[in-house]
Amino acid sequence: MFKRIQSFIAVYETRSFSKAAEQLFISQPTVSVHIKQLELQLNTTLFERNGRTELVPTTNARKFYQHALHLLDDWQNATDSLDLAEERPRTTVRIGASQTSATVLLPKIFAQIKKDEFNTIDFKIEMHNSEEILAGVLNHQFDFGIIEKPITHDFITRNAIAGDQLVLAGNLDSTVWLVREKGSGVYHYTQQYFKQHNIVPDHFLTIANNDIIVKMLAQNVGKSIVSIQALPESVPYKKLDDAFNRQFYIIHHEHSNQSAIKNEIARFIQIARNL
Repeated sequence: MFKRIQSFIAVYETRSFSKAAEQLFISQPTVSVHIKQLELQLNTTLFERNGRTELVPTTNARKFYQHALHLLDDWQNATDSLDLAEERPRTTVRIGASQTSATVLLPKIFAQIKKDEFNTIDFKIEMHNSEEILAGVLNHQFDFGIIEKPITHDFITRNAIAGDQLVLAGNLDSTVWLVREKGSGVYHYTQQYFKQHNIVPDHFLTIANNDIIVKMLAQNVGKSIVSIQALPESVPYKKLDDAFNRQFYIIHHEHSNQSAIKNEIARFIQIARNL
């Protein structure tokens, strides 16, 4: 029953048997069987096909989804409450961090984490742009993410944790723009700046790495919109208006079962807000 509930939640959230299978690390036929068994047990149809690929939840599926989340939470709470004689296994916390947050915010957060916490928790950190992290959290690739682009999703909880100021930096007379790739938070604000000032760049380099951009600015190559926190003192810059004072966010799936993961998310939010 538990596995059927897991498969149902995954299919409901991804709208796909194949994506649900990838998320759960099982085969697609197994997911299909779980859904068919659950439909027989509940005596109702849970999904209908819209075209060749997309699955559309029925009214009963939407009703059952909330109950399924509670069932999974109750199961996790029950297992967490057991007084096991054996030592509890280590918990792995998978974090997706945007490039700016990874370099200017994460080190400050980890400096506040007590050393003994590393005895029971393994942290795995990957650096991606904001949209990639959102997708990773939705697909359960990451337990939570730290981003700076103001994006979210139906199944995502977003918490503002810290502020950041973007500036126009580098050779301000240059006609060459150093621009982050699409999907990144900085790209979002760079396009906002272009629109605000009616700029159509004649020359630009697309660079999917903040560190490279900052190092090129330090060599007097071009100009760019960057976080003031990532900028060396030697690089000249110009302050921008309040529209470029942005927030860092912690995002996580609203259905996070493990209590250890929930505790770490709450801890990171608290630490970041107190920095």
